[in-house]
Amino acid sequence: MKSTRSILTVATFLLALGLFTPALEAGTGDHGLPGEFLSYDVGARAAGMGGAMAGLADDVTAIFYNPAGLATQNPIQIGLQHVILFEETMFDFLGFSMPIESFGSVGVGLVLLNSGGFDVRDIDYNPISISNSVNQGAFLLSYARDVMTTVAVGANVKVVYEDIFGHSGAGVGIDVGGLYMPIPEFQVGVFINNALAPEVLGDTYFGGATLGLAGKLFGEAVLVDADVSKSFGNQGIKWKAGAQVDVYEGMAFVRGGVDDELRVTAGAGAKYMNITLDYAASIEALGLAHKISAGYSFGGYEVKLVAAPKIFSPVGIRKNTTLAITAASKYRIDTWELNIKDQNGDIIRSYSGEDNPPNQIIWDGKDDRGLPAPDGNFLVQLLITDANGKVTKSNIESVKIQSAVPLGEEGGLEFE
Repeated sequence: MKSTRSILTVATFLLALGLFTPALEAGTGDHGLPGEFLSYDVGARAAGMGGAMAGLADDVTAIFYNPAGLATQNPIQIGLQHVILFEETMFDFLGFSMPIESFGSVGVGLVLLNSGGFDVRDIDYNPISISNSVNQGAFLLSYARDVMTTVAVGANVKVVYEDIFGHSGAGVGIDVGGLYMPIPEFQVGVFINNALAPEVLGDTYFGGATLGLAGKLFGEAVLVDADVSKSFGNQGIKWKAGAQVDVYEGMAFVRGGVDDELRVTAGAGAKYMNITLDYAASIEALGLAHKISAGYSFGGYEVKLVAAPKIFSPVGIRKNTTLAITAASKYRIDTWELNIKDQNGDIIRSYSGEDNPPNQIIWDGKDDRGLPAPDGNFLVQLLITDANGKVTKSNIESVKIQSAVPLGEEGGLEFE
C-alpha cells in the first residue's frame, strides 16, 4: 500500500512540475533587486537539491525557506554554514530551532553576506577614502505551530541591515508560510517572503510567493521537492527541483537539483547519531562553487532507539538484545509500534500498544509466530502516533543474529 502511494505521489509530483514548468528555459532571475542576497541557497543540503526546500522544510533551514516546517520538527536543532563564493565574498548562515510543549516551535536565524576589497574611485577614477566593503545581513525570529493534523503555519519577523561603502541602514519585514500534509508521502508548502516588506537605504524589498510540492517516498528513502516562485519585482516565473536519496540506512545521502537558469547542483550528506555534515557543488556564472554546512540535534521531543548488544546469538551467552526506547512528543502519545524487519524489508516481529511505549523491549530473536529468525541483519524502528494523528519515526537501529558461531561475553567463541 505504501509503495502504491509512493508511486502515485511521484506521478502527481511529475505532473505538477510539468504544469508549472512547461519548458526548461533559462529564467530571467532577480539579479540586482533589493535584498537579492536573501535569495541565495541556505544550507548545503538544500543547495545540493537545487535550493528546492519550501515544500519539505524539514530541518532548521525552514527558518529561511518556510517557517511553517518548524512545527513538524521534534528535536532542538543547530545549523551553520560558511561559504566562500568568489574573491573576498563570503556567505554565512546560523540557525537554531526548538519545539515548546503546548506552544509551538520557535527559531532564530542569521544570514550574512560580506564582500570586500573593492577599488572605490570617483568619476575621474581617483581613489576615494571610504569603506571598500559591502555587508548585508538579516536576523530572523520564527514561530510555527500545528493548527490541525494536516496543517501547520509559521511566520518570520526579520530585521535587515545593509552597509554599502559606508552607507548603512536597517528595516523590518515579515514572512509567512504554510504547510499542508494530506498524506505522509506528500505535502504542499506555501511561502510568502516580504509579506511586509522592509525598506533599507531608500529601497523597498520586493515580495514574492513560492509554492512547493514535496514527496517522501519509499519509506522516506527518496525525498523530492519542486518549488515554483514569483517575485513581485520581476515578471518571470522561477522554479527549482531537487531530490535526495538515502544510500545507507539513514546515514549517507546523495542529492541533485536544477533550476530555471539551468544551474545544476549535486551534493552528499552524512549523519552520525545527532551530527550531520553536508556538501554541495554547483556550476555558477563565475565557476564551480563549493558549500559545506553542519548540523547538530539534541533533546526536544526525541524518538530514539538504542540496541545493546548489536550482535547476539540465541544459542550463545548473549541470547537477546535490549532495545532502549526514548519517546517524547509535543502532544500526548496515542499509540506506538515497534517493527523489526529482515533483509528483504519484511516485518518479522512487531510490538505495539497504547499511550507511552515501555522504556525497553527485549528481543529474543524470534518472529511473531515464535519461530527463530534466521541469521542475518535486521532493522528496527519505532513509530509513535500522537493525539493529533501525527506519526513520528525513530532512527533505524541495525542488529544482527549470529547463531552459527555463538558469542561469548567478550565476543569470543563460547558453546553451551
